[in-house]
Amino acid sequence: MTTNASRTHPNQRPPARRGRALRAALAALAVIALLEALGLVALEDLLPGGDSARRSHFITDANAPLAAFYTPEVLHWQDEIREWARTYSINPNVLAIVIQIESCGDSTVESSAGALGLMQVMPFHFEYGENMINPETNVRRGMEVFRECLTVFAGYDLGLALACYNGGPGVTQRRYQDWYPETRHYYEWATGLWQDVQAGATKSDTLADWLAAGGQRLCDRAARSQQATAAALAP
Repeated sequence: MTTNASRTHPNQRPPARRGRALRAALAALAVIALLEALGLVALEDLLPGGDSARRSHFITDANAPLAAFYTPEVLHWQDEIREWARTYSINPNVLAIVIQIESCGDSTVESSAGALGLMQVMPFHFEYGENMINPETNVRRGMEVFRECLTVFAGYDLGLALACYNGGPGVTQRRYQDWYPETRHYYEWATGLWQDVQAGATKSDTLADWLAAGGQRLCDRAARSQQATAAALAP
């Protein structure tokens, strides 16, 4: 017969079981904290009543709302950006930020270094015979480069992945102070825009600063290019 002193109440766990449960709970919280730090999940969205608007914070949330503050030349592609986001499992704002800074929506632009199209992809990333300025092809190849930066070299650090996209994988192995000035500027613009997305901003001071620093010339060219394309397609 078991005495009352050695009997466990039905609503109580033995000390060993309580210890295992506590360790399991702490391990689960550690995993959630890591995923939140990587931008893949938010603790608020795991709780009842989590705000779905927070989805725009997540790098890989293809259904996040597209911010309204991008220039008209980038928003010209908003339907395509949403579709590309679903195709490549990426937050549409990540695509929009890259397109904003790289080309301001000009699918025909070529840089002095030879980078081409909406995402300013270097020719060696394309297969032989591909139309490098075709938007679908350009974004596909650009996203291959970005995805490698994000997952292999930057460990889902979005700012570092964007710096990698601009300056190459070697950027991730060097201190910020040792980056080329262009890459430092790119990082500041891109992460500033991402912060505005996270804040739910309808206007972006970062975008205004980028335009004033020379981005407006790129957007003026994009506007002319889009107008010329529209005129050529008109009946």
